[in-house]
Amino acid sequence: MKRLLTTAFVLCLVLCTLFVSCGKKNAATNTSGADKAAESGNASSANHGKETTNEAKSGTKTYKIGLCNFVDDASLNQIVENIEARLHEIEAEKGVKFTIYYDNCNADANVLNQIIANFIANKVDLMIGVATPVAMAMQAATEDNRIPVIFSAVSDPLGTGIVESLEKPGANITGTSDYLDSHSVLNLIFALKPEAKKIGL
Repeated sequence: MKRLLTTAFVLCLVLCTLFVSCGKKNAATNTSGADKAAESGNASSANHGKETTNEAKSGTKTYKIGLCNFVDDASLNQIVENIEARLHEIEAEKGVKFTIYYDNCNADANVLNQIIANFIANKVDLMIGVATPVAMAMQAATEDNRIPVIFSAVSDPLGTGIVESLEKPGANITGTSDYLDSHSVLNLIFALKPEAKKIGL
């Protein structure tokens, strides 16, 4: 629960920053999004590129978000669900609209690269990667275009080189880690049961 709350907080923080930077653009600019995505918050790769949103008519600023999950897994799916739920809350709070392009690469690197290429082609304002391989691929793909990236469920963002430091991620990327401090866990176990000999983790 703490990890999910942290993810939501970081997401909210980055999106608020995005509002400020994008808010300076002409509000009468036409933007595109998928009908299905605008209604349900999801869009498959097949639905990309359908222009249906006109800011000048609606008066609502629309932001495009590319959200990719690494594999169909209960804990990772829960993160995706919480991110989507928080985005819908922000829509109501800030009076904006999100077109969310969601996809799952099913642990296939080629599919992952294609998904990210689709996000870039659709000119998303933000990418969200769930799990380390997705975060690393998004980081590599945005070195030149500087599209902001948020990651979640990355066990060692420092060791994998995704961030420069935990305090100052650097570049265009930030997020949350699901690192398990096994030393602290063992210390708590031994504090409770000093005579413990066999521990399953």
